[in-house]
Amino acid sequence: METTDPFHRAWSRFATWLAEHSPHDHSELRPPATDDQISAIETLYGFPLHPELKALLQLHDGARRELGSYDLDHFQAGSFLPLGHRLNDTDLILGMHEFLVETAAEWEEFREEYIEEPLECHADEWVPFAHPNDGGLAFVDHRPGPTYGHVFEWGAGSGCDPQPWATSLTDLFDRLADAIETGSPFRHHYPCVEHLGPGRWFLNWPIQT
Repeated sequence: METTDPFHRAWSRFATWLAEHSPHDHSELRPPATDDQISAIETLYGFPLHPELKALLQLHDGARRELGSYDLDHFQAGSFLPLGHRLNDTDLILGMHEFLVETAAEWEEFREEYIEEPLECHADEWVPFAHPNDGGLAFVDHRPGPTYGHVFEWGAGSGCDPQPWATSLTDLFDRLADAIETGSPFRHHYPCVEHLGPGRWFLNWPIQT
C-alpha cells in the first residue's frame, strides 16, 4: 500500500529512482538501525532525534563505509548525494558528537564578534546524517527555533559556512527526486549517471555554471 506520510513518500521517490537507474549506489544502503542504536544517539546528544531523521535511520542505518569499486575518476558507490555525500550510519553519528561539541565551544568564544550568531555556535545541536570525503558534513539542525529540522551542508574541510540545503529531510529528498526525475539542478548541481563498466552505474552531481 502506498504511504501517505510525506517523508516516506519523498524518500521512496528518491530511492526507487536510485534502484532503477543507479543500482550499485542503491545496493550500498544498509539495513535499518535498531531501536537501541537510535536510543544511543539520543542519549549521547541529549535530545530526541527529529522524527524525519529517526524515520530515515529506521529505513537504513546509513550506507556502507567500505570503499566501493573505483575507476580512474574515483567515483564511489554509495556517495549518491550532492558533493559526494554518503549517508552516515549510527556508529559514525555517535563518533562525530565529540567533534561537534568541541566546535560549538570554540565558536562560543567569538559569538560577540558577530552581529548575527553563527550556526557553528550551536554545533552541539547538529546531528550529521551524511558526509563526503573532504571533511565536511550534512546535518539536521536540532536547535529549537525557526531552523529546527532544517538541513545544512558544512564544508568543514574548506572552511565554508554552513549552507542551507532544505527546510527538512522531506523537502531535501523531494527536491533531489525532482532533480533526478527531470534532469534539473539542485543548487547548481546537476544529476548525472556515470557508467563505469558492466553493471556499474553511479549517480554524480557535477556543478554547472
